[in-house]
Amino acid sequence: MAISLYYFESAPPARSVLMVIAALKLKVDLIRINLSNKEQFAEEFLQRNPTHTVPTLDDNGFIVWDSHAIVQYLVDKYGRTDELYPKSFEERTRVNQMLFFETSILFPSLARAVRPVFYDNATAVPDNKIKNIEASFEFLETFLSVTNYLASNHLTIADICALSTVSTIQIFHQVNNVKYPKLVAWLSKLKSLEFYNVNLDGIQMFTDMFMPLLK
Repeated sequence: MAISLYYFESAPPARSVLMVIAALKLKVDLIRINLSNKEQFAEEFLQRNPTHTVPTLDDNGFIVWDSHAIVQYLVDKYGRTDELYPKSFEERTRVNQMLFFETSILFPSLARAVRPVFYDNATAVPDNKIKNIEASFEFLETFLSVTNYLASNHLTIADICALSTVSTIQIFHQVNNVKYPKLVAWLSKLKSLEFYNVNLDGIQMFTDMFMPLLK
């Protein structure tokens, strides 16, 4: 059996896993779950993941859901080195710390910003949601004032997970290069890496879904 990833490309968490897969140069069967058509509620998928979320990984019958858990698992099991997710206790703790920041502060700032537009017929992202995004950017700028990457002086899965979220936010709210020069430089550096290409189709899909709803 092969490794299979259930995904929907517009979802930032799915794209973070796709980028890690590309960085690791893994061969994975991609199975598209169209969230717009509610395919995540199909009984077959619910048997794999009762939380009906993407991404979901099936590694020869071993099921992992949640993007952060998936990328940790993939690097631990299939990474040729531990650079993306160091085994050193201190380094790994720093990476985990940034992953928790991404899941509890950064990604929610995106989700709460787009929800009124997608679900409540808003025609603009509310100002208070933009303020939350700006607060997240301020944190990222501070982190990048200490190390070259979010958790270390080299690339880790924390950067890739944050990249999927920040690149999506940029669709409707650009990172100010005067206020956040280190964040802009970090984005530019990561976007130049080969694995970033797998993020582009999802960015375009999200753009096509979201931007026509704004006025």
